[in-house]
Amino acid sequence: MFLAIEWTSATFHAFLLAEGGMLLNQRQEARGINHIANRAFETTLREIVGDWAAEAHRIYLSGMITSRNGWIETPYVPAPASLPDIMAGAFVKHIEGLPPLFFLPGVSVRTPLPDMMRGEELKIFGAMGSSSGLVALPGAHTKWAFVNHGRIEHFTTYMSGEITALLQSNSLVSKLIPEQSADSPEAFLRGARLARDRSIGGHILRRIFSARSLALLDELPPENISDYLSGLMIGAEINEVIDEFGLPHRQVTLIGPPALCQRYSLALREAGITSAMANDVSVRAFRALCLDHA
Repeated sequence: MFLAIEWTSATFHAFLLAEGGMLLNQRQEARGINHIANRAFETTLREIVGDWAAEAHRIYLSGMITSRNGWIETPYVPAPASLPDIMAGAFVKHIEGLPPLFFLPGVSVRTPLPDMMRGEELKIFGAMGSSSGLVALPGAHTKWAFVNHGRIEHFTTYMSGEITALLQSNSLVSKLIPEQSADSPEAFLRGARLARDRSIGGHILRRIFSARSLALLDELPPENISDYLSGLMIGAEINEVIDEFGLPHRQVTLIGPPALCQRYSLALREAGITSAMANDVSVRAFRALCLDHA
């Protein structure tokens, strides 16, 4: 058996897999590396999955546990990178009473700007296998990656989610947002469409103030400002992605929380791009890694 662990800043998610790659069990706890005092990573691992570790042949660890703030820092594998490249860059640690621990590296690019990921690369490999296409992982810091026959060729990070949250909570615009906001797909799409409206000069910085001016002129209900802002930011992000990646196939694979992926799907559709959400990507990636390394 193999034990694979996604250990992010916020969560600990473990998968127990049989020799043939079948998922036997999984456990998840809100004990990410930011919640572990005094770097007690070994103790935490034993507490959560010590019984599984006793039966496993290997333990694979990915995510922020392999970062500078984690247990063992692993260097980034430069793109283009494949799943075998990730395995080749792993750091192996031996601890008495545990099977070998394989700390998996992340992936980096240096041009046109430095960028990096830790953990997302496995989800991308799990979603894409040996195929090609563009992948998006929506979140506070959304990753977009181009995959060519199972290799991550290029990727970039957009901080749209974090910036949107700041605008919604601590800005001139946020002063008009009531405590209870309505869920409004219409307001979201209105923002996404405005982001794509080339008849108006400028780009996203030109448009953000409209969330305030429309509300003050009674053209946007205050309870819809948050969704309108979200549409503006995601729409602007997609515009930049199209400029950078080109999207020749007009298809995007989405990985992430269903509600957020649905928003991206709506905004992509406004841009004439289809999308599909990939599921169980971590299990699929770890299965491929375990089988390749068996």
